[in-house]
Amino acid sequence: MSGVSGERSKDRLVVIALAAVVVVVLGPALRPGYALVGDQVFVPDQSLLPWMVGLGGGLPRAVPQDAVVSLLTGPVPGWIWEKLALVAALAVLGLGVARLVRPAGRRAAVVGAVVAVWSPYVGERLLLGHWSLLLAVAMLPWALIHADAARAGSRRAVLHWLLVLGVASLTVSGGLLVLALTIPLLLLSGLLDRRSRALALAGGVVLQLPWLVPALLHPTTGAATGADVFALRPEGPWGALATALGTGGAWNADAVPGSRATLLGPLVTMALVILALLGRRSVVDVLGRPVARVLVLGATVGLIVAVCGAWSVTEGLTRWWVQSVPGGGLVRDGQKWLAPWLILLAVAAALGAVRVSRWAARRTADVLVGSVLIAAAVALPLLGTPDLVWGATGHLESVEYPDDWAAARSLLASDPAPGDVVALPWSTFRRFDWNVGRTVLDPAPRAMPRTVVVSDSLVVRRGDVLVTVPGDDPRSQQIGHALESGQDLAPVLRDAGIGWILVEHTGPAPTLPSSAVNVFQGRDLALYRLTSPEPAPMPAGGAAVVGANAAAALVLLGSALTLGAGSVRRRFDSSREDAAPEATGW
Repeated sequence: MSGVSGERSKDRLVVIALAAVVVVVLGPALRPGYALVGDQVFVPDQSLLPWMVGLGGGLPRAVPQDAVVSLLTGPVPGWIWEKLALVAALAVLGLGVARLVRPAGRRAAVVGAVVAVWSPYVGERLLLGHWSLLLAVAMLPWALIHADAARAGSRRAVLHWLLVLGVASLTVSGGLLVLALTIPLLLLSGLLDRRSRALALAGGVVLQLPWLVPALLHPTTGAATGADVFALRPEGPWGALATALGTGGAWNADAVPGSRATLLGPLVTMALVILALLGRRSVVDVLGRPVARVLVLGATVGLIVAVCGAWSVTEGLTRWWVQSVPGGGLVRDGQKWLAPWLILLAVAAALGAVRVSRWAARRTADVLVGSVLIAAAVALPLLGTPDLVWGATGHLESVEYPDDWAAARSLLASDPAPGDVVALPWSTFRRFDWNVGRTVLDPAPRAMPRTVVVSDSLVVRRGDVLVTVPGDDPRSQQIGHALESGQDLAPVLRDAGIGWILVEHTGPAPTLPSSAVNVFQGRDLALYRLTSPEPAPMPAGGAAVVGANAAAALVLLGSALTLGAGSVRRRFDSSREDAAPEATGW
């Protein structure tokens, strides 16, 4: 029992250290309210709309993420789910890395968790608002653990792996990251029987159907432009490779902490890489050869994908891949594929730090020296990105939606007048005064109870040039063209099935059709009704999309119920054994 209590004590210390890091990183984002930044848009009550399950005009970029959020909000306001998602993303990531290196001891677990969580990758994705991608990255260590246990013959581990994959598959890239990294483990020779292996592979594919089916039904164009715009962005004069090795390089300069352009970035990166090289031999001993191999392979491929899009010599290859290969657009955002490298760097650097500390303790015959070196290793990530503290120095501040949003939502829900909604001014992102001036994706499509058509083109600054990445929603393109050409907007909106105009007061008032009737006028929003809109176009493949979502839900539900039933059965059998009379020797 003393051994068990000692292990729990060690785990408790890791949890306490990780909790402190999570609180310091998120800071003001943990307060009540909504941390609206980049793509991170939670609303008080999100209605389930067709586009959230892939039945919309554009590509299913937020499928099934928004459908899941819409089912959770309402009785429980969206800001609570936002906090849970952010805390879970960081905490589960840190605990997963700590679990991977736990055989090397408590010190390695603490160093690994801090290197993973307090990293440029996590910080920049937080500022981009990519909460679901971070949640998927947090699943990577656990997916490796369960896939390795499945390879060793555990059928229950297959079910755990499916549940972890299900969480990662809230976003397209997340599901593919977990699949690409862990499917090789399941395919390697091991003790898992063929039937269980086939079940894992089939279940993994089914969990991708909610986005895969609508993506096949709605092909896109314009991805080649995005290959240049979304490529890894070197931070400072150190180049793309140094940036990638440090796990940074987000395409949006506004999402990059200022310290990344200073000398601190490459120096800390160099120190972590040196520690990782010192710990490389222990990686196989701690993780096992199969896990170590797939993690090294995934990290290598991720680094290659990231830097190829940024190097002038290879960017043409990336552009060709994105334009010519089906699904090739997934590699546009090169930095996101550094996730396996982030896990490998955290694990190897932690093992290297432990090796150095033990060597120093032996050389000096002073245990305190080793502890000081471990503390220095923990402080390295903090030194490299000091402005990640307290929600990137306040950039993740929580705010409340003005009352106008609830009023407009209530009116749209109760008014029987038909038609979808168009949001003006015509731009993808907004800067609201009440959101402390941060740039955020227009909340209207999630905040309103009807389908809201918005601009889906993205204007990105690359150096001194503004580049427009075209969208892929036909209705959005039609309305955008009418606005740019100055043609009469009324017939365009009527033909597109638009019966309402929502004006968000973020700049000069837009020019509206003369037939628009004002039904609500507030400080932050105005709502106008149009007359006699045509029926909104029906998306193709409705039955296939619904079936894909149902199949994925059944895989997750079946896995959870099977695991739950097995746990109950084991507890029941254990209680029966404890209650059985002791042998008397008769």
